[in-house]
Amino acid sequence: MLAKVLDVYTAYTHQDQEAIGLRYADHVDPRVRREVPYALPTYGVPLTSAAKAALLTLTRDPDTRVRIAACAVGMRDDDLLPEITRALLLLAEDPDPDARGAAAETLADSRIRTPAVSDALVALLAHDDQLVRLEAAYGLALRDDPRTEEAIDRVGPLGPGFEDDHRASELWWWRWRQEGSG
Repeated sequence: MLAKVLDVYTAYTHQDQEAIGLRYADHVDPRVRREVPYALPTYGVPLTSAAKAALLTLTRDPDTRVRIAACAVGMRDDDLLPEITRALLLLAEDPDPDARGAAAETLADSRIRTPAVSDALVALLAHDDQLVRLEAAYGLALRDDPRTEEAIDRVGPLGPGFEDDHRASELWWWRWRQEGSG
């Protein structure tokens, strides 16, 4: 129930939002800890040192979904970006396919433009799940990585339902830009 309350509570910015998040950052139930990262930022105001410390701790949480949430929120802060990047790269190599999929999604759309991230996206193209491969190819296309053509081939044909998908559209635009520049 507490996790649901925190989810509703963080839908709007509140004066005591960070304090509430910090109070539950080490809660025994991972469902509660999964909501904590969303309580820590106050939009338009830099993260406090306590919020940053809590987010960094949550990037090392035993629960994959807690780590992903902490990374997604923490990557907005330039000071946290190196640690967030390391945490996401570890998740991209996690034995759990769901962790790798979540890392692919978070890394693909991120503003992190390092060779290590591009290499991780390339490695994720070997994933069994086509949606993970699509995320990885999408991330490479956004970075205009030279391996994007191969990535698109690794995604394979997309069936019905992808006509309006932003990732599939980006792959199409990437190919169009390549043909236009050649």
